[in-house]
Amino acid sequence: MKHSIALISSLLLLAGAAAAARGDGAALDAFERTGETVSCVSMRSTDITPIDESRLLFRVGRSDYYLNETRNRCNDIDSKFTRIDVRLFGSQLCSMEILQIVDQQTGAFQGSCSLGAFEKLKKKPDAAASDAE
Repeated sequence: MKHSIALISSLLLLAGAAAAARGDGAALDAFERTGETVSCVSMRSTDITPIDESRLLFRVGRSDYYLNETRNRCNDIDSKFTRIDVRLFGSQLCSMEILQIVDQQTGAFQGSCSLGAFEKLKKKPDAAASDAE
């Protein structure tokens, strides 16, 4: 019974994670792509910013950023009227996991997409300096 309680408690919905900030591509201007990829990222203190329907910016903790280019198009993920729902059974979100796009008002399912690899981003020197101020 203890195991099933832990499993249920680790089930997480990111209902508001993407609703707070919507991107337009300019969010990536502060970063350089490193080419380094990881399969999974920790979901502790993680914010997701949709850049467009196929790219998501993940901020993990205070200073780690990752770009995820989804395996297929996430219809309306960048709309202010939708939210991202994902069910986790642990503390990480990994490549090939499914994100569901849900209408914020009605709760109606809008679509889904699968995550790709997470590419580590590095803050550009001028962007890092402005964050320190």
